[in-house]
Amino acid sequence: MTTPPPLPKPGSHQYACPSCGAALEFQPGTAGLSCPYCKASLDITAPEAGSTKLDYMSYAALSHVPAVQLPACEVVCVNCGSSQQMSVVAGRCQSCKGPIVVTDDCGGELKAPDGIVPFVVTKAQAGEHFKKWATTRWFAPTALKKVVRTESMRGAYLPHWGFDDATTTDYTGQRGEHYYTTETYTENGQTRTRQVQHTAWYPASGRVSRDFVDVLSPGVTEPDHEMLEKLGPWSTANATGYQSEFLAGTDAPRYSVDAADGFGYAKQVMAGVIEDDCRQDIGGDEQRVGSMTTSDSDVLFRLLLLPLWLATYVFAGELFQVYVNANTGKVIGQRPYSWIKITAAVIVGLIVAGVVFYLYRNGHQS
Repeated sequence: MTTPPPLPKPGSHQYACPSCGAALEFQPGTAGLSCPYCKASLDITAPEAGSTKLDYMSYAALSHVPAVQLPACEVVCVNCGSSQQMSVVAGRCQSCKGPIVVTDDCGGELKAPDGIVPFVVTKAQAGEHFKKWATTRWFAPTALKKVVRTESMRGAYLPHWGFDDATTTDYTGQRGEHYYTTETYTENGQTRTRQVQHTAWYPASGRVSRDFVDVLSPGVTEPDHEMLEKLGPWSTANATGYQSEFLAGTDAPRYSVDAADGFGYAKQVMAGVIEDDCRQDIGGDEQRVGSMTTSDSDVLFRLLLLPLWLATYVFAGELFQVYVNANTGKVIGQRPYSWIKITAAVIVGLIVAGVVFYLYRNGHQS
């Protein structure tokens, strides 16, 4: 396979097939681009290992226009020559559906991705994970188990902020130590004794330190944080430098959550870990943490694109979407319910409860 030079266009990247001229697409799980029409393929230059991490405090000191307020950029499609407005990092031409990777940075206001976490799960593997997920849903219609392929499954990336932080925390709290006393009581006319646990509380204070690496914070609001927490985690250990070729043919939205808000979310995640450190430092049998004052130093950050597969399927005329983590194969998504099965389960439950009650009553009456 050979690697021809890309065809540059202002504000965008597209890669032409050397055989038929169509726009090439990245094939997750491989190291190359391929043509969706003639199936020709091309190698991608291996990206540099790791990705750049920047000083967050220096970045935060600058003024930034909120990402959601930044305008769309105008790109011209190589395939059909149409001009259009795009507000994503990667997507498809509205006219010919050819893949486009946007390079416009909105005058330097939009931060470019620093790295990409590669796909580990291939499209075929993602399809198998989807099939297993679909066939193990409780109260799903029987017909759902016959859905062995998705109507469409496409590769996508979600922007996430990754933060490194060397934290030092001063805390106050209390250490609880258990002690026991003997209590006398009467039961069925007999005098008995038992050990009763009590807790003595003592003031505690101290300092703990913790270094965090790549605490991830979603750069988008959809899917929401709860959905992404269920879908995660992603491993960032094999993140590479950013290369636009890896986005050709995928969906990659711009970040809509700015770095400052991302750092706020990351600090909440870190606070939970730090509180556990404080409790361990306090010791004793129980702990109460009253206050924590944390200082941050050597804060680094980067904008990473995390891979996933989007599976969309139609059931009973309704559209459902499923997300497949392209690192782990974990599946989270929407699914239909069979009200017939749910109703039948409720009826069976009521019958069983009635039988148990009947046997219990008759047993006591006899």
